[in-house]
This record gives sequence, C-alpha cells and structure tokens, in this order.
Amino acid sequence: MKSLTQSDFRIASCQATLFTPDGGVTSARFVRDLLPRWADRFDADPIMLPIPQDIPPEVPRIILSSRDERWRCEIAPARINVHCRRASEAASDPDIARFYDGALGMFEQYIDASQVRVGRIAGVLNRFAQQDTPGLFLARHFCKERWDSAPFNRPESFELHAHKRFALGHQFQVNSWVRCKSGKLASEKQEQSIVLVEQDINTFAEEAPSRAFTMDEVRAFFSLAAPEFDAILTLYYPPEASNG
Repeated sequence: MKSLTQSDFRIASCQATLFTPDGGVTSARFVRDLLPRWADRFDADPIMLPIPQDIPPEVPRIILSSRDERWRCEIAPARINVHCRRASEAASDPDIARFYDGALGMFEQYIDASQVRVGRIAGVLNRFAQQDTPGLFLARHFCKERWDSAPFNRPESFELHAHKRFALGHQFQVNSWVRCKSGKLASEKQEQSIVLVEQDINTFAEEAPSRAFTMDEVRAFFSLAAPEFDAILTLYYPPEASNG
C-alpha cells in the first residue's frame, strides 16, 4: 500500500475568516466603497441576497466570485470569508502566502470601510493526496496493528478528527482541528480515490464577545498560521511514515 507523507498532499483550497460579532458593512456601502476596488479579482456578477432580518447573522448577504472560480468571498453581518481554490485538475495549487496577502488586503479595506470589531480569526486549509484504498490506508496509518484484522480490515471509508488547544507563536490562544478522511475527487477523466485533510486554526469562540483584534494582530495570526499548517501536517504524515 502506498505510503503518504506531508509532501504528497496538494492544496485544494484555502480560507481566511474574520468574525465580526457586532455586525458588518451594509450592502449599499459595500457597493459604493468596496465593490469597485475588488472588481478585478471578483470579475463575475456579484450576488446580493435579500434576506429577512430574522435570518442568522452568519448567513452571507453578499457573494462574490471570479469567473475562473478560483476566488470567492462571502460577506455576512457576523463574518467575512475569503476563499481560494484549485479551479480545475490542471490548475496549479493555491499559493498560501500569496492568498493570505490578497485576503489581508481585502480585510484591511473591509475594516476601514465598515469600522467593524474583529472578535475572532480563523484559517482553514484543505489538502488531498491520491490513495487507491484511502479507508484502509487511514485505518492502518492511525490504528494499532491489532485492529487491522477486525474491525478495520476492510473499511470503505474512515475518518479521524483531532482537536487541541495551544499558543500560536506565544501570541494567540487557538483551537487546532485536524480532520483526515477518505474521499473521492472527480476529475475530467475519472473519479480518483483520495485522502482528504482539513486543517482549521482559530481563536477561541468564547473570547469573541470581548476581543477586538487589530489589523496588525490579524496579519500576525495568518503569518504564524501559514507555517503551522505544514508543521502540523508533518506530525500526522511524517517523512519516515511507512504504511506497508
């Protein structure tokens, strides 16, 4: 069975999120102040959703995307999400540093235009690696040999979720989620079996009502998170890993 290490994984998508618990920019002000500045990146027609007042504030009211489907932005009263993804099988992987640079520029303009309070920060990275029998691979990779005969001898699918808390760069108290699971990747020619890894680093939700992160702190968070994603993935799929 093919072994997987950190270097075998390709980046499928990146996400950067700011949580704005006191509310965000209005649609009218966004169209006036921000949409013209973001039009080069988000060159597809914007979607403005007329949502009733009783809908949760996390639901996006404004959705932007690029024509090549590589970039996407979702704006809700309680959060703003910026995404970058591989738009096709032949496309190159998103560059994490370049993505964060673009997202941070948008965040700075968004905060300036809306004067929102940032109560929480999050970064999400999704990666994948081809593996013919991903369920069995994950079972053998993460479980002791005694479980290989039963009940994990022939799983069609397998998932592992792990959560821990730590100090990111001795500056931010964060949650770190790692989800490893089997999956399928639809390609232009055929469906491929893959191992999916979702990594999520975020500041504490319970601190959001009282925190007010500055733009310098937002920049520092993503500067620290970028190498931490690789360091964490290496712990789960080290270079010396052997899976039979």
